Amino acid sequence: MKIIEETQLKKSILKLNKYQSENTSIKAYYHNLDELHLGSLQNFSLKKDNEFFDEISFILSVVTSIISHPQISNKGEDIIIRADMAGHISTESFKQVFKESDLWKEKNLEMVPEYVHHYQYTDELKIYENIFIGMIIKLIDTELEKYKDFYISLIPSFDHHDNIVLENKKIEDVLKTIEKLLRKLRHIKNTYFFKEISKCNLTLRNIQPTNILLKNRLYNYCYKFYKNFIQYVDQESLLEDFRTYYQVKILKVFKENNFVLDESKSQKLNDLSFIFNDYKVKLTLNENKPSINLSIALGNVVANHQLILDVEKTNLKINEQIVDDSHTNSVITLWNLYDLENKKEPLFKNQVSEHEMVKFWIMDKFQENFANKNLYEKYCPVCRGKNIEVENEVYCCPNCNSLYTFKKIDNKDAIWFLKFRR
Repeated sequence: MKIIEETQLKKSILKLNKYQSENTSIKAYYHNLDELHLGSLQNFSLKKDNEFFDEISFILSVVTSIISHPQISNKGEDIIIRADMAGHISTESFKQVFKESDLWKEKNLEMVPEYVHHYQYTDELKIYENIFIGMIIKLIDTELEKYKDFYISLIPSFDHHDNIVLENKKIEDVLKTIEKLLRKLRHIKNTYFFKEISKCNLTLRNIQPTNILLKNRLYNYCYKFYKNFIQYVDQESLLEDFRTYYQVKILKVFKENNFVLDESKSQKLNDLSFIFNDYKVKLTLNENKPSINLSIALGNVVANHQLILDVEKTNLKINEQIVDDSHTNSVITLWNLYDLENKKEPLFKNQVSEHEMVKFWIMDKFQENFANKNLYEKYCPVCRGKNIEVENEVYCCPNCNSLYTFKKIDNKDAIWFLKFRR
């Protein structure tokens, strides 16, 4: 289950490329960002999911029709049965009876056949094409359960700190659609057809386009659905485009919060420098990694943060080789933000936009609080832990691993968190 409808992402990248060609200097590129409208991939993803559910509904109707009149293989075998059970037998079978004296017995002074050869036909349901249909049923079942879990995770949930309306009509409608499809699927799975076919191995690889799959109208619908479903995308290209998409989202947050391009630095689009209040900021795209790095310097103290891009809706799959030794490592999908040290728990309990996720990730890194330096040199401002360690003006709590330093704001002591452990 993919997070992104690739076509729409490509359209966004084409729009971005056009914008870049019209704003060739970094200064113009950044200054005119308000003119660039990429839209939300979240909204488009929801639209494409609904289209996919319509397609599944159609395929399940096709499968129901196939189950009613499946293709079968007529097989036969020669058996020996009692003559009174045979009914009509063929000439060839009767010739065989003449050749075998042990099938005869005497009755009323005559020799009559007690047993006869009989060619029995049987209908074989477990043909390749029906096993393929069973695999389609199983595939759809697995996907719908994944979609159900995902959309349940988007249901607004209550937190007494949040003043939110516990309603999301779009998510509610999608869940109703999924539940309706699952009911239809349960009916299919309860049929004699599926119970018999499920006794076979339903994991087929390298599907063969047989005559039935190509020429039978109903089976062909299912074959085309499968071919479209298993299309593989260029994962590397997808991640690169996704990173570019989020880079623009980050730059838009920079601009709306008055981050200023540092014109004293040589600027490249994959390595940009900014000034924000008394901080010097660098935004870097890693050349060989699907990640974005944010470096924040306050005097000699530098905090490094890595944002890893992931294109899964659920079940984050992070290659450990991507992770660097930054102070924080976060993962962002299209739907949520995760702290890699606790990646199973998303940072947002309820759904937020891509812009809101990016804004949180950035502004959280500039968290400052007025504080008594004498006190928090000894005690952790996060967990109240003791035995604070200090090196090069950076204080580290060995208990919760928070990192912080001190600065002055209007001649008052303040803490800047390099790493805030929740």
